[in-house]
Amino acid sequence: MTLPVSVTRQGTNRAENRDAAGSAYNSGAYLYVIADGTSKPESGALARALTHYVLASFSNLKRSEISCPDKTLDLTLTSLSEVRSTLCANYPFASASYLVLMIHGHTAVSIHAGDCCLGQLEDGRAVNWLSPPHCGPNWKSDLSHDLIASSPTRKTLWNCMSYRRPHEPHIQSLQAGPDTKWILATDGFWAELSPAQQLKAIAGQSLDDLQGDDDITFMLLQAQKQLIL
Repeated sequence: MTLPVSVTRQGTNRAENRDAAGSAYNSGAYLYVIADGTSKPESGALARALTHYVLASFSNLKRSEISCPDKTLDLTLTSLSEVRSTLCANYPFASASYLVLMIHGHTAVSIHAGDCCLGQLEDGRAVNWLSPPHCGPNWKSDLSHDLIASSPTRKTLWNCMSYRRPHEPHIQSLQAGPDTKWILATDGFWAELSPAQQLKAIAGQSLDDLQGDDDITFMLLQAQKQLIL
């Protein structure tokens, strides 16, 4: 069993926290979602609606649909398409980044669009970020997170959930061993906190002593009998 620990903090110059996160379990499979609304009007509402819709759709799948990871992935992609075709019309000017992580036995699949990122943790080491942010200069998806974080165009998204344009989810298959430690994070975490600050937040499972303009949200995943650090 994988237990999530979710930590969030509103940015100092934000009227609301536009991040959202949640998880669901169904017939031996787990789904984790983190979303980050942009500065566009009602983007926080879109992030929350997306998170709720994808998790509810997963929770309502039949056992036969969960038994096969490929079928579960296809149905999760369908729910994301439904968000784009139906829910987004309620938020015509909004946009949001998202990251979905499905864990099915030893198989893990991430789906993302925008600048929410998935990473792996190793004791005493900086987070190994696995998801290429769809923002700023990273149109080839070949730049390091440190370089992207320092770019003045980092906040420009070229792939995200939005009513005004289609999006192309990036799908990545990974191995999920019994000792694998995952982190899902919005860009406020990976781009605005130093590696040392990230490890401090992870170790303390808190953002209380860390300041920043942007909303910050991260989710830690660990096996039931494992510690994060």
